[in-house]
Amino acid sequence: MATPPVVAVLSRIGVRMPQPTTATRPTGAAAWLSCAAPRPTARLRLVCLPYAGAGAGTYRPWSTLLGDDVEVWTAQLPGRERRLADPPLRTMADLAPPLVDAIVERVAAPYAIFGHSLGALIGYEVATRLLARGGPAPQRLVVSAARPPQDSAPIGSAQHLDDAALTRWLRDLGGVSDEVLADAGLLDLILPTVRADLAVVASYRPTTVTPLPLPVDAVAAADDPLISPDEMAGWAACTAVGFSLTVVPGGHLYLHDSPPPLARLLSGRPTTVGAHAEGVTR
Repeated sequence: MATPPVVAVLSRIGVRMPQPTTATRPTGAAAWLSCAAPRPTARLRLVCLPYAGAGAGTYRPWSTLLGDDVEVWTAQLPGRERRLADPPLRTMADLAPPLVDAIVERVAAPYAIFGHSLGALIGYEVATRLLARGGPAPQRLVVSAARPPQDSAPIGSAQHLDDAALTRWLRDLGGVSDEVLADAGLLDLILPTVRADLAVVASYRPTTVTPLPLPVDAVAAADDPLISPDEMAGWAACTAVGFSLTVVPGGHLYLHDSPPPLARLLSGRPTTVGAHAEGVTR
């Protein structure tokens, strides 16, 4: 459980840290996957997987954004937010199985998976494992700001930067406030989790990249310093059904300023190979 100094640090930047008792702290599948706004009559559920260092809170506003038609489920990985006391995991082999179990137990079909950066790789691995065990499989996979699994390792090399260099790296990516990055107490909490997440990326090398029998929609940011739209096009090798590439304005963490066009991507319209630009000017 977080100590009072930790709570004070997080409170200064507006992060709410509930202190669950042993009796109320989520366990099992509920610890890994939750739904803040249940919508039993929604036509689709969306499982959202976070980028390195992020938690479920990143996606909770999307429940309002997507409306009554989509029920949003958010993954909570160890080492952040309500699971701050749990050590972060460093391999996909440790992360993926409990997420697969949580989806099978908690998320009713039909559903789709969205993953940003690290979350995109987790999404591919989770979808592969769900299919291997006979489902229920997602309707589609939406991947954002991530190299495809056959070429993901280079981004994970940032785990080896020292604290000062890793802090600069995070600042350059945007999406993390200067107040957070200037707070030594908060950095002591964030950096080990970021390093563990980057270790997952660096070590994730699937023996084979199996094309999924479901559509894959890729979203690339025009000014992302880590992954170009052309590199995002490599996700086409991950589907045997249909692929689309959408290019949006912004950098690696563009979704803090403007979420991806999920209403269009989740509409169920046929997916075709090609690039669709959303507000990008050159």
